[in-house]
Amino acid sequence: MYTLKTLSVLAVAAGVAVAAPTPTEEGTGLAKRWYHGYHWWSTGDGSTSLVIPQGWTPGQAAPTEAPTTTVVTVVTEVAGSPPAAAAPASSSPAPAPAAPATPVASSSSPAPTIGSSSGDYMDVVSKWRSAGGLPALSRDSTLEANALKTSTDSVGGLKHELNPGTMAQVLAPGSPSNFEEVYVGGWLCEIPTLPGLDGICSTASQGWSYDGQTGHATILTSTSYSKIGCAIASNTNVWSCG
Repeated sequence: MYTLKTLSVLAVAAGVAVAAPTPTEEGTGLAKRWYHGYHWWSTGDGSTSLVIPQGWTPGQAAPTEAPTTTVVTVVTEVAGSPPAAAAPASSSPAPAPAAPATPVASSSSPAPTIGSSSGDYMDVVSKWRSAGGLPALSRDSTLEANALKTSTDSVGGLKHELNPGTMAQVLAPGSPSNFEEVYVGGWLCEIPTLPGLDGICSTASQGWSYDGQTGHATILTSTSYSKIGCAIASNTNVWSCG
């Protein structure tokens, strides 16, 4: 049972040699370290297999759209003012009433809200990618399998694994029914000014500890990726997406 919601992120940067350990390396001198919410691995012989410094991001978040301002003019009747004089009667036929004006649809859609995510996780991903004006991601079975393996192996903590095909990965504790809470509150709200969030992080971020990280939000809002796969293992209750 998690008493504190912590996060973990891992991504591969272009031009940086990265080697991730496999489960068979456990017990062979491999030492794991935790620093400011990120994992790094050392083989114990002085060489470092993977280092991800605090603050590294694979891309820049989309700029926040400037808010628009609507001016509404309200006309009120002043108490005590004399009523307007009635129009004189006319012997000519009264003109036909004007047709009612056709309402104009609002140019902006209502901000999304967080609800139960008992359905497919892709519904949540598509919903918030659309809200942020980002291109849609497609579901990938290989990435799903990698995510499930990482979640299954995250016994006792959040443990990253860059399995073949996975180029970036985000982890967080959760449950099968709260993927949207994890996706928005745990990951996207690291950058509460992202387009589409519209102030929802004031409540959605409650209970999450970011420790200054923005890597999860940056990965999930990047336009460098076209596919995604997420999974949660019943033995760990850790959500993994890559």
